[in-house]
Amino acid sequence: MTYGMHPDAAVVIAHLSDTHLLAGGAPLADLVDTEAHLRDTAARLRVAAADADVIVVSGDVADLGEPGAYALAREILEPVAAEIGAPIVWTAGNHDERPAMREALGLGGGPLDPIDSIVEVGGLRIVALDSSLPGWHHGGFDEGQAAWLADALADPPALGCVLVMHHPPLPYRTRLMRLLEFRDEQRLREVVDGADVRAILSGHLHIGGSGTFAEVPVVLASATSYADDLAGPPPAMHGIDATQSFNLVEVYADAIAHSVVPALPHDSRETVPAELARAVDALEPAERLDRFSRKPAPADEA
Repeated sequence: MTYGMHPDAAVVIAHLSDTHLLAGGAPLADLVDTEAHLRDTAARLRVAAADADVIVVSGDVADLGEPGAYALAREILEPVAAEIGAPIVWTAGNHDERPAMREALGLGGGPLDPIDSIVEVGGLRIVALDSSLPGWHHGGFDEGQAAWLADALADPPALGCVLVMHHPPLPYRTRLMRLLEFRDEQRLREVVDGADVRAILSGHLHIGGSGTFAEVPVVLASATSYADDLAGPPPAMHGIDATQSFNLVEVYADAIAHSVVPALPHDSRETVPAELARAVDALEPAERLDRFSRKPAPADEA
């Protein structure tokens, strides 16, 4: 169906992050119902991401690395993925534990090996890089992973590559979080420079945001668990059980677009009634712009 200047996206990525589940659905810090939040997110994914080609989870799937937490994530998200026909790309974060994550999510490989992976969908290669460092909350990666990443980015398909990593390779606004940043930016820059990386998708900071690294767009998905409130009075950090969201990343031959979707249910109204939307759909392509874009004549010209 023809609308505007652009066709439908070649590939749509549903990008969520930082679910921070606990085994048995226990509330995080005895306050935040992360299981219910992820179930609400899954219900909204079914609608907002019905055309998604892949679901990306960019780390901190579990809060304490418990096998039961990963089983819960799988129970909630796999039915949605099957329904829309999209594989799930799981990426490890600083709260995740590799052995439990590998076994519970059926990822294979050695229990302590980095959880690195490659998935190709619709002419796009999605490369997941494990930026977690066992025993630490800051991020990085080693020479072996750098060599693996260089090979993974070589000979890209028509739409290039998207890199997924939990720790964003960006400056962090919150001073304390700078202690938990990605520490191997120069090594990553040497690998990414000259490669066909269309975007880097990250999480970790519990805020939506964006930036650039080595001239590549970096897009952060906020958390489905809780958000960080940058307006909370320093030096403390303030988590709020509000404004949770996920992203939709649309990949075109010559562009990347991303949208932020509220993850939890909320009151809303139809800003464009369904009846009007159906009426526009029924028009010939040449008539749609006139019907939906043309302003009515000013009152003094009527």
